[in-house]
Amino acid sequence: MYDIIGDIHGEAERLNALLNRLGYGLNQGIYQHPERKAVFLGDFINKGPDTKVVLQTVMPMVEAGTAYAVAGNHELNLLGFFQKNAQGQYIRPHTAKNKAQLAPTFLAFDQEEALLKEYMEWMKTLPLFLELDGLRIVHGFWHQPSINYMQQQHPSCQLDDSLLHAMVPGSHIRQAVEELLVGIKLELPDSLREEAFKAKWWKIGKSVCYNELAIRPDLSLNNPRISFQTVDNEAYQYPEHAPPLFFGHYNLPENPRVLAHNYTCLDFSPEDKPLITAYRWDGETQLKKDKLVYV
Repeated sequence: MYDIIGDIHGEAERLNALLNRLGYGLNQGIYQHPERKAVFLGDFINKGPDTKVVLQTVMPMVEAGTAYAVAGNHELNLLGFFQKNAQGQYIRPHTAKNKAQLAPTFLAFDQEEALLKEYMEWMKTLPLFLELDGLRIVHGFWHQPSINYMQQQHPSCQLDDSLLHAMVPGSHIRQAVEELLVGIKLELPDSLREEAFKAKWWKIGKSVCYNELAIRPDLSLNNPRISFQTVDNEAYQYPEHAPPLFFGHYNLPENPRVLAHNYTCLDFSPEDKPLITAYRWDGETQLKKDKLVYV
């Protein structure tokens, strides 16, 4: 069946080790498995030292049909750093923060701008989400209203030029892309901090406390209550009888585990140690911890 693989972030050695452990071997320079396919959850670039090598591994697998892949927010950030929307604004402004995030990728392609552009063109073919034989794949969150909107308004559901062009601030299409690839950010009380924080969507509706909702909470904030007046709680409750859902993105500071019977994150870094985590899915509707594999 499928081996769903979480965020890689330039960790080529770990990716190769994981593929070998999962039983994938090289055939004419492309990893493949005799019975299974890999499914990548996006975020191939940045952070680690070997973004170029990761792309040299993943893209041929997808093009050869030995793997599927969806876009991650880091691919969106890279494309948006160079692409302007219909209002003439860069989708990702050239701030010091954005430049620093993309620095490992720029370094990996030093003096190879043309090659980087080739990979960026491939990134534009990546879908925002996938449904495969009874499972769901997305990088940030399976936000059904956003998926419905994308299917109606942008049927390719890919990060292509027309989608990027339409991502003007405040537009419905930009909001939909951000929901799927970035998830949801919640506001702290104004007296504490202006910047929103990346939230565990699976905790929305189950907790109103900052420490439980934040990925890496700032304990000095004394666990304030979070208001949900502007959040549609029901849209962030993944239905109990929905197909198994796999996502990445959240860089959870704990050992890999299954979050619920029908959904789980595959992006973990206990003690800030980068891991690449996979789930070996064989059609089950109840996810099992012993199906997790990580290096």
